[in-house]
Amino acid sequence: MKNVLFIAAIVLLASCNSGETETSQTATTPEDRSIGFNTMLPELKFHLGTDAAVKVVKDLDKVWEAENYEAMRGFFVDTAKFYFNDGTIATSADEFIGMMKEDNGEEHTWTFDFAYSVDLDPTMGGEHVQAGFTGTMVKDGVETKNKGLESYYIIDGKIVTWTQYKLVVKSEE
Repeated sequence: MKNVLFIAAIVLLASCNSGETETSQTATTPEDRSIGFNTMLPELKFHLGTDAAVKVVKDLDKVWEAENYEAMRGFFVDTAKFYFNDGTIATSADEFIGMMKEDNGEEHTWTFDFAYSVDLDPTMGGEHVQAGFTGTMVKDGVETKNKGLESYYIIDGKIVTWTQYKLVVKSEE
C-alpha cells in the first residue's frame, strides 16, 4: 500500500510540474505589443517589423556604397517614389538611379548607424524601415558633415518609397 501511495504521489508531482512548465511558458509569451498612433489609419498601431525588411536596406546600402547601380535597380519596384531632403522627387527607379549616377563634383562617405522596422498591420504586406546615417560630403574642397534619416516602405522585399531627411552638423564645440 505504501508503494501505491508513493507512486501516486510521484505521478501527482510530475503532473503538477508539467502544468507549471506550460503555465510559465505561457506567461512568458509576449502579448500583442502594439504601440504609437498614426493619423492615416487611426485604428491601427505600430508593431515591430522583421529583420527581413531591415536586411533589404542593409543589402541596398552595400551595393549603393560600391556604386553598383545595376544591382541597386533590383531593390526597387519600377514605380517607386523617391523624396530627397532638398524637395527633389524622383518618380521611378530609373530616374532615381540616373540621379545617383550623375557626377556633380560631390564625394559622399557615410556610416550606417542603425535600422529598425515597424509595421502597421503584421497580417498584411508592407513594413516601414527607418535607417540612420552619419555622413560627410566634400564639394570643391569644402567638407560638410551631416546626420541622415532615411525612411523606406518595403512590400515583398522591394522598396516602394524612399524618403531622405538630413541635418547638416556644425562643428561640435
